[in-house]
Amino acid sequence: MAEELSIVTKPRDYSDIVQLLDPDVLGKSSFSYIAELITGYLAVGNAGMFVASGRLVQAVLKGKLFQQWGNEFKKLRDAGKIPDDFGEKRYGPKTWEELMRIIDEETPDADRLDALKAMFYEVNKANVSDATRIAAYHLWQIVKSLSSGELLLLKTAFEQRDTYKSSLPSPGYDSYDYWANCMAQSIGHNMAGLIGVHEKKLTELGLLSQRSENQRGTSPVNARLTDLGIKVCENIKNYQLVLHEIESD
Repeated sequence: MAEELSIVTKPRDYSDIVQLLDPDVLGKSSFSYIAELITGYLAVGNAGMFVASGRLVQAVLKGKLFQQWGNEFKKLRDAGKIPDDFGEKRYGPKTWEELMRIIDEETPDADRLDALKAMFYEVNKANVSDATRIAAYHLWQIVKSLSSGELLLLKTAFEQRDTYKSSLPSPGYDSYDYWANCMAQSIGHNMAGLIGVHEKKLTELGLLSQRSENQRGTSPVNARLTDLGIKVCENIKNYQLVLHEIESD
């Protein structure tokens, strides 16, 4: 009788996960690699790692966000875009503490973090008047309360503000359903109901214009963006332009 062949694969030793505790290794590893390593370790059923892995994943995410912001902040300081004495300026320490706390406690996604960094920059940038700084701080307070979905809708309306009115089926057409469908299609998820969820807070905060009394009509001007909503979007766009300018020098 032919001897049966058997191939025994030694279970992978996931002890290399310990290396991730080294800040140098953690900072140089891609998130995909880290995720694969941790989930592979959990797959073997090591109950003791369940809680620790959750904390490690959160630490990885926080570490990446802090590293990103730290690099950008250094570039802004080195380029003179944020003054050396920003901490002595009005709202400087407050916005710094709040941004660091949000990163640490909430681990915001990329869209939300980009908006927060842009608002922080507007409050603390060089050569602005106290009046401008005060207005920027109020925008900071508003943006802090927005979710990534709400920010995405705001950005989409901003991108369509110049073309939306001309796209209407007829002059004076003011259907909310038409607006919601346009936004949903532009974003790509094609879910007008989701637009309704994200539209609510933007309207309450005055970033989008109110619907008509019967709730079925909207203003076609600027795709419903108010002056306040436009300013928020301009600040976010300006921050990206400033970073690009610094990196191009």
